[in-house]
Amino acid sequence: MSGQITVTFRGFTNQNVAANISRSVKVKVPARSVPGAIEESLIKTGLEGVAMASSRRAPTIRSLLALMTPPRAVMNIVGMVGSIPIRRSSDFTITAGFTASAGAVVSVGAGAGVYFWNKSPSGEVGLYGSLSAGLISNIGAGAGDAFAYLFDRAPTVLAGDIIALEVDVEIGPVTVGGQIFITAPPVSLWPPALTGTWMPEIVGVGFTVTAGVSALPINIAVTPSRTWILPITP
Repeated sequence: MSGQITVTFRGFTNQNVAANISRSVKVKVPARSVPGAIEESLIKTGLEGVAMASSRRAPTIRSLLALMTPPRAVMNIVGMVGSIPIRRSSDFTITAGFTASAGAVVSVGAGAGVYFWNKSPSGEVGLYGSLSAGLISNIGAGAGDAFAYLFDRAPTVLAGDIIALEVDVEIGPVTVGGQIFITAPPVSLWPPALTGTWMPEIVGVGFTVTAGVSALPINIAVTPSRTWILPITP
């Protein structure tokens, strides 16, 4: 399989990415082990079952499973966002999954899905799960599909802590959201304080399509999250 992904940043300033990040916590991701042949077969069968049960998600899941063969895809990143640097790496990670959140000013959410890490000499496909808590400028709840393009290795930019800066716009029966992901600072939970040097860096972009209830047609959110990954392929 071959292909090219281009991510372009336009019209962003430092004010676009100003955020309250005091609740983020930097953690060390525990060592992971690769599933055995039987586990890998069961996980693949389960994903195929999800694809068969959901015609809407079937193309995405099957295309990610097809990437288990050595890929030749390339991601290009152009543009800039104020003075915050953008991560650039020969590796990149793509995720596709389900997300749900609810709240009023303070929100909580969860997500899960499939990821593909474009690494050399072959790609890695796996599962991910995440929990989040942050601030929103709205009152409501919603659930739907989430996709992300991350500019580095899955264990580096997907697993662990990250901060999402998101703008959601209600369009008819669904809400469409755009996200920028930045690295989380090393902080203590209580009292909230930086525990080391932190230079924010943009490590990905994403978008969501959700359905639910909302008090306002436009929402701005700052959401720290923690993600765990389970590789399916070595």
